[in-house]
Amino acid sequence: MSSRTEDANRMPAWWSRASFAGRLSDADRASLLRIGGRQEFPSTHPLIRQGDRGRHLLLLTTGQARIMVEGSRRGPQGIALRYAGDLVGELSYLDDGPRSASVVAVGPVVVRHIPAEAFDQYLRHHPAAHRPFARLLADRLRAADRRTVTASYDTTTRVAAVLADLTVLTDDELVAHTTQRELAQLVDASQISVHRALRRLAHLGLVATRHGSIVIVDEVGLGRIAGSPAESIT
Repeated sequence: MSSRTEDANRMPAWWSRASFAGRLSDADRASLLRIGGRQEFPSTHPLIRQGDRGRHLLLLTTGQARIMVEGSRRGPQGIALRYAGDLVGELSYLDDGPRSASVVAVGPVVVRHIPAEAFDQYLRHHPAAHRPFARLLADRLRAADRRTVTASYDTTTRVAAVLADLTVLTDDELVAHTTQRELAQLVDASQISVHRALRRLAHLGLVATRHGSIVIVDEVGLGRIAGSPAESIT
């Protein structure tokens, strides 16, 4: 294999190893990136709208997106963030039901639009991709369960739980790429309460705040605060 081909197959440095694409082999990832079509979205543009019909999936290749759910008396609520390498639209792909949430661009986003039939064929030809896809579903089910369990907990516990879900490995650091404002939306709390919770976690030596991100200093300790054991994402 030529060095040019190896470079083309190598995962971009900004993709999370814990994402769907990040867990694929180089060959399976390269094949995935050859199906579907490239689409670009500006900031705040909906990639997927809650209630719409459709079975296609979107693979984020650049940027990040927020998962938003309607139904709250206070309007749409952010419940999760997705990053480059993540796949979205998986539930409707599986059950042909309406979209259960909206996916909104946070800054400019580039995706691969993957028709359901093309993804069916991809899984048939790349059976090793079934396990990363199953892991994606399991991770999101665990995250949904954790949100339900921690909904009545104090703000610090809810912040710890969300940070545990958002953590990605970047340049040998565990980082949650989120602002305090976004974190407040995700935990359904005021920014002041989230700021206090982060100061408490930092005082315990669990996190360190940066502009636009939060570094996880102690993944195991953060998992204990969140009420569940931390799982390695490497």
